[in-house]
Amino acid sequence: MKNNEALPSDLIIEPLMLKHLSMLKAESNSKYLGIFQILLCKKWFSSLESSLTDLIPTRNSKCYVAVERNNIIAYILASPINRRGSCWSISEPYFIDDSISFSRYNLLQNLLRKVLYQSNINTQSFLISINTNDNQNLSIIRQSGFQPLRIIKYWNREEDTKYKNKEDKGNFIWEKLNEVNTQQIWKLEQARESLNFRAIYDRQWHDIYEKRNTFTGVVKSKENNIIVGLIPSICPQYNYSLELIRGLAWDDRLSQSIPEKINNIKVGKDKYYIETPSEDKKLNETLTNSNWKIKEERILLGRSVWKRQNGYTLKSIETELLNNLVGNLQQQPELPSTIQIGKNK
Repeated sequence: MKNNEALPSDLIIEPLMLKHLSMLKAESNSKYLGIFQILLCKKWFSSLESSLTDLIPTRNSKCYVAVERNNIIAYILASPINRRGSCWSISEPYFIDDSISFSRYNLLQNLLRKVLYQSNINTQSFLISINTNDNQNLSIIRQSGFQPLRIIKYWNREEDTKYKNKEDKGNFIWEKLNEVNTQQIWKLEQARESLNFRAIYDRQWHDIYEKRNTFTGVVKSKENNIIVGLIPSICPQYNYSLELIRGLAWDDRLSQSIPEKINNIKVGKDKYYIETPSEDKKLNETLTNSNWKIKEERILLGRSVWKRQNGYTLKSIETELLNNLVGNLQQQPELPSTIQIGKNK
């Protein structure tokens, strides 16, 4: 069946438009109305950016929806990682309702195809993150040309007032991100990553600085040396998802600076999560000993046009571990689509 042929189920995948708001009148779907209104505003800003790419950095997300019989079944988001728009992250699909004729497997497959091949996103690379236990979705993502880059642990802190009060001895200084320390922590990040990874996400120091928030910053010693930093995540999974960055060489002061400063950041009503590479055993052990618990483990995958054009093969940072994880999930030729893809309007 060709993409432009009508389907019995009338399932269409298209960019989010104003007309879709009227499809959310049902009481069970009303909570998505505010979300879509915000996404539409971002879409209009994104359209402006597309016409002024040399003047305005690309910052806004794009949303694509799967519509069946005038009901929105699912949607997916694509967001730029850097101001140049050379790398975008793709979210997992958000399922609003069950499809009459198609499985979630089919929906994800076609939503991904829309973003990768039929959107107007002019980019070299994409990133996507998936739970390590989600083998079905991982298989679809691998079939779409994504290669595993890293396994990430997501941590959240267990509250313990007595512990926090005893540990803050003032041996370290917490400093919010500024232009100077952002450049310093960016150099630590660059040193940590492989050339493959850096070529895909293409993040510069100002990309980190522009996405700073109330929780981002660095821990310094009394000698003004950066020991560790919290920076915005490359591919965030939560509202406040931060990467914990340290130098290549292990610094014993990390076992003190994390409980003294990072544990005592004022959270308020918003909870934040820390990301660490799963292979960094010392850092993960330090977090465990500092009242942090693993929320989930996810695999970060990347797809690069540059890599595909030049026949370059990504080498995983954790080759053996990732091979065990993905098992026999080999890349397969894409199956022909049976879903009507709507044109951009």
